[in-house]
Amino acid sequence: MNETGPDGEAASAASLGRLPASDSGIETSSRNGEFAYFYRTCLRKLVAFLMWQGASAALAADLAQDTMLKAYERWDRIQSPEAWSRRVASRELVRAFSRVEESIEELTLEPTSLLPSPGEAAEWERRQEILNLLSGLPARQRQVMAWTLDDYTPTEIAAELGMNPAAVRASLFKARMTVSSRMTEREGD
Repeated sequence: MNETGPDGEAASAASLGRLPASDSGIETSSRNGEFAYFYRTCLRKLVAFLMWQGASAALAADLAQDTMLKAYERWDRIQSPEAWSRRVASRELVRAFSRVEESIEELTLEPTSLLPSPGEAAEWERRQEILNLLSGLPARQRQVMAWTLDDYTPTEIAAELGMNPAAVRASLFKARMTVSSRMTEREGD
């Protein structure tokens, strides 16, 4: 069963279940087309996912590109590409944060295909507000909120992060309480 992507490219059922190419009979050109479709549909979401966790736009774009390169190299072995890419990118973000000793303010960037254009100012402001609310959360709570903002359930998050679902729900609860409290404080000001 083949589904057609927005550009008319075929995305096979194997892309949804991620059967290894040798088992699904997908030819190299078909795998390349499948990866290209994944890249186009998931890259921006991956950048946003990293920004939810506290990455600057430039760092998020770089890590997302690096993750996509790794995904392409391992494409035949990846069972769940979206979750895999989030897991790999999150690990790289933790490594990047541990390497950075000082916080450098983000420079003004020119619009690119990965970053919002000036015409999307309202959406950008909304995201900045969310990023500000999440910025003070502990790393684990920020990570759980990022997965939640990308529509993953606590059970799915627990499976991807190798955690107990109750621990995910507890982190999510604490994060929501902190964010709610901050929003109430801002409304009072």
